[in-house]
Amino acid sequence: FKRIRRGESEAGEDAGADESEPPERRAGTPGRVRAAPGVAPQSSPAEGPPASAPAPNPQAVRPQEATLNEDSVSVPTAPVEAGAWWAYYTGEIRLASGDFFGVPDVRFNWAYAHRRPMPEEIRLVVSLHDLKDGESALSPFAPSELGDLEVRVQDAGVLDERWREGWFPGGGRPVDASGRIVATLEFLQKRYALDLEARGIVIAGEGMGGTGAFVQALTLSDSWRNKIAYVSARGGTGSPRAEANRLGTLYPQLPKDTKANSSLWDSMDFSVRLPVDPLARGVHYRHMFSTDDATISGSGGASALAWVNLLEDHAIGGAASWLKGGDALYERGVRLPDLSRFETPEQDVSLQWAHPAFTRSSGNYPQSAKDRVDVKRFPRGHYNMGLTWDYRGIVDTPHELVFPIRYQRRTGLGKDIPDQPERITVNITPRRVRSFVLEEGSVYQWSWDGGKRSGTAVAKDDTLTVGAVPLVSGDGYKRLKIYR
Repeated sequence: FKRIRRGESEAGEDAGADESEPPERRAGTPGRVRAAPGVAPQSSPAEGPPASAPAPNPQAVRPQEATLNEDSVSVPTAPVEAGAWWAYYTGEIRLASGDFFGVPDVRFNWAYAHRRPMPEEIRLVVSLHDLKDGESALSPFAPSELGDLEVRVQDAGVLDERWREGWFPGGGRPVDASGRIVATLEFLQKRYALDLEARGIVIAGEGMGGTGAFVQALTLSDSWRNKIAYVSARGGTGSPRAEANRLGTLYPQLPKDTKANSSLWDSMDFSVRLPVDPLARGVHYRHMFSTDDATISGSGGASALAWVNLLEDHAIGGAASWLKGGDALYERGVRLPDLSRFETPEQDVSLQWAHPAFTRSSGNYPQSAKDRVDVKRFPRGHYNMGLTWDYRGIVDTPHELVFPIRYQRRTGLGKDIPDQPERITVNITPRRVRSFVLEEGSVYQWSWDGGKRSGTAVAKDDTLTVGAVPLVSGDGYKRLKIYR
């Protein structure tokens, strides 16, 4: 996991020439951190509050004091570092007015990197760092394989541990993590006239940032949430409410889950949002995690798996793999793939057309929702592993939807994980349909593999599911067609 998180080359990767390889694969430079005046960055909790920075009270939320405006974000026009195919920039986010928990003129650092040349249709990545990686996150970097333009801001805990947010909304509003992310996105939109309508945004995170990626997918402003294509989380949990007490000890600015704060916690609770929020239902979610990660130890790892069950219950697109590796995404003798990433180059989610959500796959392990959250019996498993699609072959027109689908089983997974079966069935639900309109109560035709199977399905709300689609491992792409 440390090798994954630091961006080092894995087996079979070409490290490339020094002048062009991503700087994260070379010796990085120390993160540039500017503390608020009178407040030194701390690597361990302060023994007592400095005179100029009284310890913040998480319950004393004063959103009227600190604000941002269009002039708050700055960055030089010339890159700080560059290689043959990438350019890296770093700048500041300054308060427009007021103070941040009693401290004036607080300056947050941020950075971004883009491919050179920039493609016309941009895939933008918002990358959220882990608990202890706030400084190194802004060391020179190149865009990851996830996109073309990568943005990184810092959790406020980099300036002072008592300000640590864990990427949650709360005490520093409107200058909290969401506010700072949006400020940088608006800056880049203005600087580059970004076209995000095709490939959209990926919210990605590691550890603390993994939980943060799920939270930000729900709490960013809707004008940016509707551009999120998918979430890619390594570590953390999609059910932070189940870990409220544990997380509260890590992040001092996280308000307690009380009646007074229920609306805040509801805003980042998938069980509350998925039934009523079409933007949340339209995002694709990918997750790899460890069931005995200390961050989610309050529920014994079951909170992350309860979130997987929510995807299943609401027919939301996603995939997940989990093992028992502590704070690492590696366990000796286990050969599960990292399903926070797509399994094939043809698999992607675009905003231009719909994507398929898989549920009730007989290739999952464990099979039932009840067994899935029984971490003592099933500490390792996978959800929708081996199910892929060719996103460039998707058809989304007013007249029809077409999804090219295939299945490739995995074997020799290690420990107590059985081989996947050669033949499976799976339910398929279109998500984030762009042109093909689903009308409540209407009956639609469907055909599979050139008409070898066919039937009808009834639309309910924004959902239409084709059940028990058969797949054989190793076959080429088969087409599911839905039409009027």
